This record gives sequence, structure tokens and C-alpha cells, in this order.
Amino acid sequence: MKCHEAKRHLDLFMDGELSVPENLKVLEHLNLCRPCASVYEGEKSLRGVLRSKLGSVRAPEGLAEKLSGAPAAPRLELVRPASNRARLFSSAAAAAFFLIALIFVLTTPGERPGALATELSKMHKETRTGFCGQHRDSCVCFCGTCGESVTVEKFFKRQVGRESCSHSLSDLGYTPIGASVEKHRGQPVCWTVHQDTAGHTITHGQITTKIAMEPGPLLVCDGLDRPVVLIPAEGGMTCAFVFDDEGEAQRFRKAKNLK
Repeated sequence: MKCHEAKRHLDLFMDGELSVPENLKVLEHLNLCRPCASVYEGEKSLRGVLRSKLGSVRAPEGLAEKLSGAPAAPRLELVRPASNRARLFSSAAAAAFFLIALIFVLTTPGERPGALATELSKMHKETRTGFCGQHRDSCVCFCGTCGESVTVEKFFKRQVGRESCSHSLSDLGYTPIGASVEKHRGQPVCWTVHQDTAGHTITHGQITTKIAMEPGPLLVCDGLDRPVVLIPAEGGMTCAFVFDDEGEAQRFRKAKNLK
């Protein structure tokens, strides 16, 4: 399901008026697309505010008198309440839907490359200049003037209790200028920032989740056309490389023999 389709179905989704397959499609999209999930949370919050505000609004003075003088409303046929059997069937159907949705969320084989690439691209933009002057436990600067003497490997060992994969980009003219521990789905991401003398930046992260793809490198881009290379690693992890532009991404793939 595309973003515009998901947004078009949000009202019906929140009102519970979609079919089970349509509900599952919307739920899948919201689980993988952070922008649409934000729209959904915003609309849900707005509904809550309106419900609380309108619930406390008093009717204008004299409204009852005006209504008493209005023509009688047409008589409506009484609708018989649903039988116990019908109510039981409706409750069972609702329970079945939520059970299916829960199973779907918990058994998703891996996250989609496009959603992961979008998040990593934003992380690249926020960290591409390194961490010079940021004296925090979650990051380290290798500029030589910040007084940090720890290596990349020792930093990640100290922060997450395990060694992270290290990739030398010196053959491309890049050197590490900083490292940090970021978060993705509540899990730590070992994040390294590399830069060359021309100011180009390559960020690398080891993600502790697998992605839904066949073994081998994959190139995907976010909405800003920022190149991202995702490579499945051992233990169900993912190695990610994010670049400033397509030219640097192509140079990297050629040097690392990634087709």
C-alpha cells in the first residue's frame, strides 16, 4: 500500500469500517512508514481532543423551547436489538481481527529496505559533521583536539558490550572522524562517521535487525535521493552505508566489488 492510499483509508481505519484485509494493509503500512504513522497519531490525538472538548459544550439557552415549537419529527421504525448470537459473532470477528493483526506484527520477517533507508538518511544528515566538542558518553570525536584517546572498536565495546564490524574506507580517502551509539526500534546502532579531505561524508551503521531482502547488497534511496547501501550481515544484522551523493556511492560499490 502506498502512502497516499494509506492516508486515504485512515478515517475508515480509525472508525473500524474497513474489511479485515484492508485493515491489515493499513496496519502493515503504519508499522513500516514513520511519516504516515505520525499522521495517524496526529489525527488520533485530534479526535481525542475534539471528543473531550465537545463532550463539555453546553447547549445554547432557549434551544429546548425552540425545538419544542418545531414540527414533529417523522416517526421512525424501531430497530430490534441484535440477538445474542449476532453479538457473539461480532465479538468473535473483532477478536479474530486483532489476533491476526498481532500475529502479523510479531511475525514480520524483516523490515522493509525503503523505510530503513529513510531513517538512516535522516541519521546521516544529523551526524555527518561528526561530534567535535560534544562531550557525551554516547559519542566520541577523533579530531585530535577533543582529548579522546579511545579507538572505534574499544568505544563500541564499552558502550554496547560487544564488538562492532569495522570497515576501512582509507582506500577511498576516508578516515573516521567520530562514532556514536544511536537507536533504532529501541536497539543500539553502532554508528561511525567517515570523511575525506574534500568534505564528503560516509556514515556506517550496524543495525541489529534483518531486512526483508535476498542475500547480497541492495541500493535504495529515501525521498531526498540520498544513496544507501544495505548489506545483510551475520547474526541477522544489517550493515548500512549512507552517502552524500550517488557518485560517492558508485565509487564505494566499485572499490568493494558490490554489483
